[in-house]
Amino acid sequence: MNETTKNALDIGHIIQKVGTSEAYTLARNEAMSHEIGESERRRRAIRIAATALKGEQKSDYLTPEGHAMNITAQLTTFGDAVQELEALNQYQARHSEKVPALKKVAEFNHAVKAMIDTNPSLKFGEVLSFILSMNQQVNRAHNGPEFEYQVRSILVGMRHEIAVEQMLGYMPDVEYRETTVDEDLKGADIFVSINGSPMTAIDIKASYETAQRAKMKAAENGYDSSHIVWSHINDDDFGASFRIPHDLAMARSAALYDDLQNAVYSQPASNRRYGS
Repeated sequence: MNETTKNALDIGHIIQKVGTSEAYTLARNEAMSHEIGESERRRRAIRIAATALKGEQKSDYLTPEGHAMNITAQLTTFGDAVQELEALNQYQARHSEKVPALKKVAEFNHAVKAMIDTNPSLKFGEVLSFILSMNQQVNRAHNGPEFEYQVRSILVGMRHEIAVEQMLGYMPDVEYRETTVDEDLKGADIFVSINGSPMTAIDIKASYETAQRAKMKAAENGYDSSHIVWSHINDDDFGASFRIPHDLAMARSAALYDDLQNAVYSQPASNRRYGS
């Protein structure tokens, strides 16, 4: 990990830079005019300041520190979303009731994925520790079991998405694109085209067992389940990284390619549902 990335994941450095910024001071002063509590004023100011400190963007490019600032800003809403979803799940709320909170989670997911994509040297433990520690600083709350479970699950899923992207590079005539936040909300992890076919939404699962359960659920509800695909990678294959060795990506790509062909050339998209 280079010095720039190391500094970007330094909690003290990020908090000090946010807390002493002009944007933070202005936001705190402006928030005094609103009828909100001190805790929310502080978090609002952190969100505004961290967003401002992401830095100048060229296209979608952010520096390592810019990505860390982006995640810091997102944490002010992600923590609330996790708590809200936990409460909604307890009384079996309808999916439509969960959408606002799910969107905050999806936005956070995209922020974390962007940081990992642009910093290949990052390790799983480093990112997990950064998010958990920064959450305690930003939200002044201990990381409960549900919060840590959600963060860990997000990072595990990202590992497998990245591994699939690695394997796509060894497949003939395959193109892909990443999802938008709205597509993510519908359960799509990636869109794939083979030999010029229409882009097909793929739902990537981190284990064979999880994929099989999701396929059964989709079939029970009358949906085509071919878009649900196991990454063909085991958690142990990653080591401490978010990526797998190139020789493993090449070796496993053939089995994944067969599944993707089945997804792309199976039933029409009208009989598919992204989620599972």
